[in-house]
Amino acid sequence: MWFSRRKETPVPAELARRIKSALALFDAGQYQHAEPEWTALVLDCREQLGPDHPETLRNVDRLGSVYFRLKKLMQSEAMHRAAHEQALTTFGADHPETLSFAHNRACAMVVMGDRSAIPLLEDTLARQRRKLGMRHEATITTAKTLGVFLFMKGDAQGALDLLEEALAAAMRAFGRDDPLTADIAHQLDIVRRNSYRR
Repeated sequence: MWFSRRKETPVPAELARRIKSALALFDAGQYQHAEPEWTALVLDCREQLGPDHPETLRNVDRLGSVYFRLKKLMQSEAMHRAAHEQALTTFGADHPETLSFAHNRACAMVVMGDRSAIPLLEDTLARQRRKLGMRHEATITTAKTLGVFLFMKGDAQGALDLLEEALAAAMRAFGRDDPLTADIAHQLDIVRRNSYRR
């Protein structure tokens, strides 16, 4: 099991209310409205809770996700990187939240075509395999992300191996009709149909 090394300071009620409201905006796809809300939340979390508080890190990461949806990729990567790097100290390298922040950071890097996403994803996947198991949704998602990016960068065999493993794990964990399973199957089909060109 993984725990923060110190007890979390309780989140003030008003701050918690604003976080809930910002999450609702994100879930509704209202990213333009969510951006200023979360920008202010990050500043207030840092001031009221401290820069290394777990809830501060979660909201830094969430702001990165807002930027990602708005296609502000450099800002997205910067926020996810800030959350990930601080989480290494706050939570530890193998904590599920640290690994989630690492994956989110890598996703922004993938869309920007940054090859340094590959070692980050490989390290994240290796840690998730050990700590969460291959049937965990987070592990399967990282394997899918890495597989897709390997194919984009010309490693068709590496992509096939990872996507086939991810699909088998998703089938066992969630079944054929699950959206994640269907997405992996679609990505694997693309790789198989185009591998001869690589």
